[in-house]
Amino acid sequence: MADRGKAHPRDLRHRRVDGALRITAALFGTIPGSLLFSVLLARVLPGDETVRFVVAYMLIIPIAVAAMCAVFLARSGARAWLLCASAALLLFVLVYQVHG
Repeated sequence: MADRGKAHPRDLRHRRVDGALRITAALFGTIPGSLLFSVLLARVLPGDETVRFVVAYMLIIPIAVAAMCAVFLARSGARAWLLCASAALLLFVLVYQVHG
């Protein structure tokens, strides 16, 4: 009879690496995206420049927290980093294409 409760060490290592990749993607990969999203928001919102800046500045942390939660929905750590990098690249292009 085989041991069903024991996992192979390679699987445990893979899970640890995957978990570490997800955590680092949530902590470090979402910051550029949230900053770029708030800059894009400041450029697009109507109104006075000071009001737009304050609104976008106050939304950086809630956007970052929401992005951190969304990153953990990825199936793997590599996909989490791919999601963060592609979102940051898309937002970077949008920020510099929008003339506010």
